Amino acid sequence: KGGLVSIHDSGGERQLLIDLAEDHGVPLTQLSPASTAKLEALLDPGLPAVNPLDAWSTGGPDYHRTMEECFNTLMSDPEAAIGAVIHDRAPGGGIFADYVTYLRTGHGASGKPAFLVANRQGSGADRLVVEATREGFPVVDGMTSFLRGVRHLLDHRDFTARARADAPVIPPAALARMRARLADRRPFDENESLMLLGDAGLPASAGTIVESPSAAIAAARAIGCPVVLKTAKRGLDHKSDLQGIHLALADDTAIEAAYHDLAQRIDARVLVAPMISARGVEMLLGMIHDAQFGPIVLIGAGGVHVEALADAVYAVPPFDASDAARLVARLRIAPLLHSRRHPQPLALDEFYRVAARFSVLAAALGGKIEEIDLNPVIVHADGCAIVDALIVPQLRQAQ
Repeated sequence: KGGLVSIHDSGGERQLLIDLAEDHGVPLTQLSPASTAKLEALLDPGLPAVNPLDAWSTGGPDYHRTMEECFNTLMSDPEAAIGAVIHDRAPGGGIFADYVTYLRTGHGASGKPAFLVANRQGSGADRLVVEATREGFPVVDGMTSFLRGVRHLLDHRDFTARARADAPVIPPAALARMRARLADRRPFDENESLMLLGDAGLPASAGTIVESPSAAIAAARAIGCPVVLKTAKRGLDHKSDLQGIHLALADDTAIEAAYHDLAQRIDARVLVAPMISARGVEMLLGMIHDAQFGPIVLIGAGGVHVEALADAVYAVPPFDASDAARLVARLRIAPLLHSRRHPQPLALDEFYRVAARFSVLAAALGGKIEEIDLNPVIVHADGCAIVDALIVPQLRQAQ
């Protein structure tokens, strides 16, 4: 828990830190009454005992001792997580030995990490800079760079300390079937992807592949109208680019006309699938395989404008539904999901559970998959539905 404490010898520099911390989402520690009282006893009259702290007034022979004791008090506050002495470099890019003394004292009293930060670029080759950094008190040039690092450190702290519910469980038999299918590395078509995802407990409804108008009509009658007809041409991943989808087909005539259009323009292989008619918001669930981190799950705004919107967040799987909710809250479209303009509230809790289950699947199979793209996943009042799916096996299996 807790945030950043910092000490300065300039009121303007202190205010700059406040503004930049807000810009970068870095929490500044609200000091306890006990810490405030200790600072008030140390500071010259007129200096506020607050964090960030400007401890410079008239200077004087006891200036360095006052700075040291003030930083000690800041670091010892119960809500302080990390501390910084923010002083500019000495002439020639060096640092004063007293700065390192502040860091040692504050860290020694609290056990918390402490940094020396300068606004301006200095010389990293200065002997004391190198020694202080190796001792465990990094010397950082630039408050913006420092605050970005602090934000990541606090995020990592919160991530590792978070309470976690039990992750969803994918049926072992479903995992075994998907592993067996991935082993030969053949491309998946959409319907096969939907079947395997549904087998894993995700809300994906597979359809029927047909190659004639009469078979399309028979499949539609078995599914129940209205239906969707999509081109199922092998190797074609993005059907909308070729206008390869016909929606809300309600009778034999419409189905036959749609089939002939797809067969003549694209390919005779066509998928007949249920029509998801519920009104809602189109979302995206995906997975990519990163050479360094392995499988990475993304959650974002979906639909045909997914590239233009570029509204997505990334996470290392697996994660639970509460983690999924926190991820969605970071999206720019998050207010839309909670808008009162929807006829009924969206079933976001169900979407969070689906995202968590998807993350477990990605973690289990990520070494064998290059990419998964579930777009759109329609979130509506009664739940959510995966409408389209793309699974790309890795050509070379990860070790």
